[in-house]
Amino acid sequence: MATGAARSTLVVGTPDGRTRSIWLTQLVLAASVLITAILVMVLQPAMFGRWNFLVGTLLVVILTLATLCLPWSRLPAWAVLAVPFADAIAIGLMSSGTELRLGYLWAFPVMWVAMHFRATALAAMLALIGLILLVDSAITSSNLAALRVFVVLLSLTFIGITAHIALRRTRALRRLLRRQASRLTATYMRRADQERRTSEILNGVDTGIARISDDGSVLAVNDAYSRLYGLDPLDPTLPARSVEYTGRRGMPVPFSERPFARAARGETFTDASVWLFTAEGEWRALSVTAKRLAAGGDEGSSILLLVHDVTALTYAQRERERFTAMASHELKHPLTVMIGNAELALELDDLTPRTRERFESIVAASDRMLTMIQSLGTTSKRGFSARDEVDDIDLRQILVESVASFRPTAVSGDISIDVRADEALPITADGFRLRQVVDNVVSNAIKYTPRDGRVRITGAVEDHQVVLSVADTGIGIAADDLPNILTPYFRTEEAKKKSGGTGLGLGISNDIVLAHGGSLSIDSEPGTGTTITIRLPLAGELAGERAGRPAARPEDRRDKEGRA
Repeated sequence: MATGAARSTLVVGTPDGRTRSIWLTQLVLAASVLITAILVMVLQPAMFGRWNFLVGTLLVVILTLATLCLPWSRLPAWAVLAVPFADAIAIGLMSSGTELRLGYLWAFPVMWVAMHFRATALAAMLALIGLILLVDSAITSSNLAALRVFVVLLSLTFIGITAHIALRRTRALRRLLRRQASRLTATYMRRADQERRTSEILNGVDTGIARISDDGSVLAVNDAYSRLYGLDPLDPTLPARSVEYTGRRGMPVPFSERPFARAARGETFTDASVWLFTAEGEWRALSVTAKRLAAGGDEGSSILLLVHDVTALTYAQRERERFTAMASHELKHPLTVMIGNAELALELDDLTPRTRERFESIVAASDRMLTMIQSLGTTSKRGFSARDEVDDIDLRQILVESVASFRPTAVSGDISIDVRADEALPITADGFRLRQVVDNVVSNAIKYTPRDGRVRITGAVEDHQVVLSVADTGIGIAADDLPNILTPYFRTEEAKKKSGGTGLGLGISNDIVLAHGGSLSIDSEPGTGTTITIRLPLAGELAGERAGRPAARPEDRRDKEGRA
């Protein structure tokens, strides 16, 4: 309650714009009069012996004090006129019968009336000043009195009319600006409302939408696109956390061939198919279309990227194909049995013509059905399998793609990346799984390296093995923590302070490398950096050619190591 009362008092005690204007105008006149009185007191103190000068000065002071005390917000507008008219009388008293030309002070009440009241009030003010000058001329009986009245009135009339016209123009311009501002505000609100509704509509659809300018910069993305590609909603220009592949568990799509990169180059295409491995660890089948948008208004032309998630449709298609293949396979056996038994029955000699005809009908119908099933089976593809697939791949290509995806992050952290892999690194492996390993090791090196640090990556073929080494100048790992670094969910205290994480990446990477018959080793020193070395067997055919003998299989190698 006390706070509310204090706020009310503050609001009541604060003067409004009209009151502040009255105060300011009167205080300027009062300051001029006081300065003049001080100069007169210093230079001609005898002037204070004249009653009219003293009374005029005191009247200005009294009027100023009254102006500061009166509640102008409660008084009518015409009540303010009393102040400038009283000021004019006070100035007339001060200037009467003196050699000092204090009539210039009349400019203050004249401009006050001219700027804030009608022309009739200005005429009344000029008439009052003319009357005062006539009375003063009659008292002084000077030869130049009439000329003085004319000059002063003419000057004040010119000042008043000029101020009045200027204020009218200013008010007219202010009204015009207010109307234009109101129109602009209304237009802006309509535009903002349209953009808000458009954004709500775009964010409400399941299709990912991105708008790209001709220079390749991102103009806008909707929520579906951000979710699919794992973009930062506050800054969609940062690298995506999801990776595009040519097929499920296939090779990563080269950066220059990704749909976004193609659209950024100005290409248009329809239903480009890619597989996306999301930041949540899910595979999504995408159909991507790029269309050009014509320029409109102040905006130039742009490319609209439409990303349709067709995962459910793809899986349904594969399931249908698998079901077709299974049905074809399962139906062939009973039909073959039926045909075989019917043909054996036809070989009997004691069949009646009617019975033979019926067996022949069974064989003919079964043959037709078998032909139909075989035809259906040839159009069915192999059913979907979650089993990891291996193929002859180049690890160098995976390395280059991985480094390219993380280089913007390194540049933003002032970390240099030096890649030395001049020759092909052929291995037989699951490209998807190996990309996971390389991504994890490279991202860890960048994540735990401070600014102005360095990450050096080398790839080479050594003794029938592909050796990949990632060395950084990061925080390092203490000797006591090294034995536990591959344990799930284990993270060092320094790593927790440096960045977030789950502690699963290195352990998963080690399992993948071991499953491919390779090894992963870690060498680290606190405050100096960490080096992770991955060794994988060469692709079987090439390894056999170099060794002059068939390449050993990973399981044979493990059995041999176990016996040793």
